[in-house]
Amino acid sequence: MVEFRAREGSVEVQPIPNDGGWVIGSLRVTRLDDVRWSFEEDGAPPRIAYAVRIRDDVWLHVDGRVHRLNLVEAGARGSTEEGGCTAPMPGAVLEVLVDVGDEVLAGSPLVVMEAMKMEHRVLAPANGTVAAVHVEVGARVQQGQTLIDLDSNTTEDSAQR
Repeated sequence: MVEFRAREGSVEVQPIPNDGGWVIGSLRVTRLDDVRWSFEEDGAPPRIAYAVRIRDDVWLHVDGRVHRLNLVEAGARGSTEEGGCTAPMPGAVLEVLVDVGDEVLAGSPLVVMEAMKMEHRVLAPANGTVAAVHVEVGARVQQGQTLIDLDSNTTEDSAQR
């Protein structure tokens, strides 16, 4: 599940891999190269869109209009276990940015994953101390798998750093 936030509100979508692209409802999306995407909907002729991701924003140019979408990483939310951070979708771990004992602030990147040919940052859902790291670089993970455990019982002093 991927959530996009735009001025008009937010929408959650579940892209389904299909023939080198994805299907989202009745929309078929195919990546043509690093910035070009083909969109086809219900038998209409394909439209080309240009997309660039800068941090958590996707800048999308389609039909003469530019749209800025804010990508909300699903892994930034806690897992079902208290203090856990989970994989937003199946993928590979590219970087583990923290070690056990590190103090982190809410929104700090913890893990970088590659999924669906895009990099995804899993962010700390709250201030805390890294209690456990369950993955290493190169690991394949499943959606919802706990990557990092955080102990949110930190002092007020450490939360202000």
